[in-house]
Amino acid sequence: MSTAPSKSTLPPRNPVLVALGIPRLRLPGRNMSIFLGTVLGISSMIYYDRKNRRANRQKWKDRVSYLAEETLQPNGMPRKVTVYVAPPPGDHLDVTIGHFTQYVKPVLTAAAIDWELVEAKRQGDIRHQVAEQIRKERRGEGDSRDELMRAVTDGLKYDTEGGVICVGRGAYKEYLHGLNEGWLGPLEMPASPQLEKPVDEVRGLLQSGDDVTQTAVEASKAADAGVVTSQVAEANKSIEEDDGEEKKDTKPAVPKPYISQADYGSAPTPPELAQITSFQPIVYIPLPHILGFLNTPIRTYRFFTKRELADRCGRLAASVALSQSRPFIPRIDLAQGMEEENEWPKKWKETALEKGSEWMQDFVVDDRIAERLRVYQLPPIEDENKPTGPAAIKE
Repeated sequence: MSTAPSKSTLPPRNPVLVALGIPRLRLPGRNMSIFLGTVLGISSMIYYDRKNRRANRQKWKDRVSYLAEETLQPNGMPRKVTVYVAPPPGDHLDVTIGHFTQYVKPVLTAAAIDWELVEAKRQGDIRHQVAEQIRKERRGEGDSRDELMRAVTDGLKYDTEGGVICVGRGAYKEYLHGLNEGWLGPLEMPASPQLEKPVDEVRGLLQSGDDVTQTAVEASKAADAGVVTSQVAEANKSIEEDDGEEKKDTKPAVPKPYISQADYGSAPTPPELAQITSFQPIVYIPLPHILGFLNTPIRTYRFFTKRELADRCGRLAASVALSQSRPFIPRIDLAQGMEEENEWPKKWKETALEKGSEWMQDFVVDDRIAERLRVYQLPPIEDENKPTGPAAIKE
């Protein structure tokens, strides 16, 4: 009587594993294999990008680290650059500051370069600050130190190289517009025609607690009777509707430019400008920032390729530290950041055009300003890892 062939049995297990209660290992199923492969692939791409990002950052830090080892005189002050940052359209200022901290600051720190961070929370802040500082210098009001500070700081030796770093297209445009306004515009705000008293001012008078009739009389004396009377009625009605709500922020608006772009060419050359041969060199730091659900593929690609941005920003920061610059070329330098501007939110740009935003105006730089400008840029070299210190120069 023949017996049926026995089915193949599993190989015996190690008794030690059986004693420890470790179950038999099996290959994962189809769904688990897909999940593990996806997680492993994404993790590998993130690890590879971060590793190369740190390597690119360290490469440019090593290029400029010899500057921090140079001897500084007892009364010498380290070189100081000015950094202008502005929030990207549709987002907060923290995005720009984080971009500077991650990609530019490490290179400046490695080169022992100090910096002053100028934050612009509203459009026009950078333009107005730059222009106002230039106007004070033209008036002879640039030195605001008291006698004690002047006695302490006059004996110090400051580095005259300086430098300007603009993070983002918006800050870049505002800084150059501020240069044009400060040097080519008048020293005082041009006289403007008498404007009608705004509704907000009348509303403030009504909220002061005075009698409504008396307030309306005072307001009518300040402007035309018919216009202000209607404004008083509108303001009074608005106050009744808004009763109990919090007061709005009454922060003053940014002053408008003292000179329009169309008047740059016809503006006379001030004598102070004729005595200046060159301004502080400037550099534009790219700030790629795109929003929107439909742009998710682009945002995903940039998330996994931040190493390329770190290398580009590191190169530009190294050019500032090494003081490598070239003349300003309007055809090239005015177009820097155009790809960034094209990625600004469409709705934001439409609203900005309606309101006359400075960021959406034409980018114009007068020839008298352009010929005195220089742009930081490293010359093309074959070996980027080659040292740039004194030892390399002797070779």
